[in-house]
Amino acid sequence: MGLYNRAQNYRKSKTIGEKTKKELIKVLDRIFSEYIRLEAADDNGFVSCITCGSIHHWKDIDCGHFIPRAREAVRYDSMNCKPQCKRCNRFRGGEHDIFRQELIENYGKETIEQMEYKAKIGGAYDAYQLREMIIEYRAKVKQLKKEKGL
Repeated sequence: MGLYNRAQNYRKSKTIGEKTKKELIKVLDRIFSEYIRLEAADDNGFVSCITCGSIHHWKDIDCGHFIPRAREAVRYDSMNCKPQCKRCNRFRGGEHDIFRQELIENYGKETIEQMEYKAKIGGAYDAYQLREMIIEYRAKVKQLKKEKGL
């Protein structure tokens, strides 16, 4: 086994306690996305896009972010993240105006403005917080899959 293959195997075997912040973010992004999509899914695994209303299986829809993921303070805020079809999320720029209006209808204008302010003032997660959220959302995903039979 070459040096490259050993390094690859080592990287794959890292526990969350050994991962860098960048690696933890990648893991949490995947798990949090699953959580957002599963939470909104019905018992058959189908969910509608927040912006166009099209119906998709939870595995075939994105986790759309109203405020972009670059704004770490709200990156993992479930109010900021909703299921969104690939067409709206990737090819129509996230349909920002429709997304915002839907959030206002669900949470109220003041709440959304507070979230927008939180995103502007910033804030980032440290590695410990990321590890804790990974553990929390893994458990939530497992529970949702069990409850919905998915």
